[in-house]
Amino acid sequence: MSMNKTQVTYEVENGIGTLLLVPPEGKPLTLDGEVMVELEQAIAGLAAEAPRMVWVRSMSERFFCVGANLNVLQNTNEETIVPWVMQGHRVLNMLEDLSMPVVAVVEGYAMGGGLELAMACDLIFAADGAKLAQSEAGLGFIPGWGGTRRLAGRIGVAKAKYYYYSGAMIDAPKAAEIGLVDFVGSKEEIEAERGRFSTAVAANNSNSLTQFKTILNQQERAARDENAAVEAFRSISCLQDPDTKQRLHDFLTKKGKKV
Repeated sequence: MSMNKTQVTYEVENGIGTLLLVPPEGKPLTLDGEVMVELEQAIAGLAAEAPRMVWVRSMSERFFCVGANLNVLQNTNEETIVPWVMQGHRVLNMLEDLSMPVVAVVEGYAMGGGLELAMACDLIFAADGAKLAQSEAGLGFIPGWGGTRRLAGRIGVAKAKYYYYSGAMIDAPKAAEIGLVDFVGSKEEIEAERGRFSTAVAANNSNSLTQFKTILNQQERAARDENAAVEAFRSISCLQDPDTKQRLHDFLTKKGKKV
């Protein structure tokens, strides 16, 4: 069956959950409102089944996720941006709030909202060829799904400013060096580490892991809720900027010529 958008599925096997991003045929994985609904439903399903841990993966080796798709960008304006931002916050907060350990496995590119998705997980394992970027400034936007808070939380405020201001692509070894990812290896090494980590998690008391995670997450809950409102408000400001409008027009025109 032909697919023209990213799809989201999940499964639980032997107490281990997998949330899987399935790419459109011949295209990178991107996000829109329908995909976010599927993601929300998958997260709710995992919460109900309560596996010992969850892995978040893409079926593509070239792309983990590159953020919003063209349809979203074409229809983004001062009226639609706030619901889009708040939907993303709600869904990624659900992912962050899953009671069990959650680990993203990033192969290929994780950019913009795709990186925000990975950072909503407890840990990030990256293939040695992975590349990550909080890249919204190139179009005149800001991270809209908690990326400002989560990026700074992972690598510190100064480095978050450096990589956001520059829009620099971060390769996996550098990402590990600065704390953006937690494990880097070849495909085989990642699979081996997944096995070791899953076994270690399963051997521990699941309630104690849940309590530990809950305590840490609750310490940031107020800041997280405030961050959602701030990102939504600042996103409106970005869209009112004539330079952002021009950048978005140029980007969409260039993409349209390639189709």
